[in-house]
Amino acid sequence: MTALSLGAAACADDKAADSGSSTTSSDSGGGSSDDILGTPDPATGDPVKVGVVSDGATQAFDNTSELVAAKAASDYWNEYKGGLAGHEVETVTCETKGEPTGATDCANKMVTEGVVGVVVGQSAVAADIWKPLHEAKVPVMFLAASGEGPLTDPDSTYNLSNGYGTLFTLPVTVAEQNDTDKVAFVVIDVPQALEAFDEAAPQMLDAAGLEYDLIKVPIGTADMTPQMQQVKDSGAGVVQVVGNDSFCIAAFNGLKAVGYEGDITAVTQCITDATREAVDPSVLEGMYITATSTVGAEEDEGYQLYKATMEKYAPGTEPNDSIPMNAWVSMMSFLTALEKLDGDVTAESVNTTIKAMDKSLMPGAGGIEYQCNGKANPATPAVCTAQVLQAQLDGEGNPSSYSVGEAVAG
Repeated sequence: MTALSLGAAACADDKAADSGSSTTSSDSGGGSSDDILGTPDPATGDPVKVGVVSDGATQAFDNTSELVAAKAASDYWNEYKGGLAGHEVETVTCETKGEPTGATDCANKMVTEGVVGVVVGQSAVAADIWKPLHEAKVPVMFLAASGEGPLTDPDSTYNLSNGYGTLFTLPVTVAEQNDTDKVAFVVIDVPQALEAFDEAAPQMLDAAGLEYDLIKVPIGTADMTPQMQQVKDSGAGVVQVVGNDSFCIAAFNGLKAVGYEGDITAVTQCITDATREAVDPSVLEGMYITATSTVGAEEDEGYQLYKATMEKYAPGTEPNDSIPMNAWVSMMSFLTALEKLDGDVTAESVNTTIKAMDKSLMPGAGGIEYQCNGKANPATPAVCTAQVLQAQLDGEGNPSSYSVGEAVAG
């Protein structure tokens, strides 16, 4: 799992307020869906194809809701935002199944279909998706991807968050708040999640003055009590959990079983309805998570727009599931970056327009600003923002506050 990051509503907790992060909130109490969606401005031009790649359903997780949410975002854009330069956006979808060969097949499908760009929410095989698209000069926008290519390509790759910076920012911040000098990372044993520890962890954590342990746990491990006993015995004051919800449930329950008393941080994929049902409220309350969307923040205008979009175009979608909302953020950010596109819609014109975009608010990301001109982080020119979003949970596992801050260098 790629590590993801964070956005909006006032901080109610002293520890969150002491972090130095800024917070954003909306005064809007919400309205009817029609009011939130705005005034129709339908696209009238011939369709242009935009690719959407997801891992879809695998043995370990099911992210097919990404495809539904990305399509809903494009439907909204076609009906209310005039499409791309007046052209209707037609989504071309593909599932990698979380396999490198599937990723390559999906990328090649996008090239064959003649898409003008590709959007990827989150993927365990992002680098494998990226390579064929890069070689074909098809612009691709990731929600968050790590790996040298997806982070450092200055030509046609755009990353809405720094997969390395956001992975480490949250546990480093919480460690600093609580004067602890050691962090334990409990990470799902897949290459996409682990490569950050080979490439970035030593530099980032050494710079923060922190020791760390890396505990790699295979997919499908149901009882993590032995590994969590290792975390407790290590003396780590913060544990960061990186994986999908079933992985995180086992980790959280293992931490409770061994009596771990330090702080727990996690990536946003950890928190779903399944997690809320399976994990004791005492573990969830006060937990910090990375985030890429303001899912559940009822007063946030971005979340209101997301819910209104899904109610109209994909009814039945679980409104408090971060997976579809993250995909919606990805597609909406791609389309927002192209609002000034004029003339022929081609891969080349899409790429040029994204690079020339004005600094904008990332839709549904709680006040994060992005601009894909390669200047957000010179070391990773594909990254479009230096900001990250984090949230703190209440006892029901729902965000009680979101805050925006700066990513640690990476």
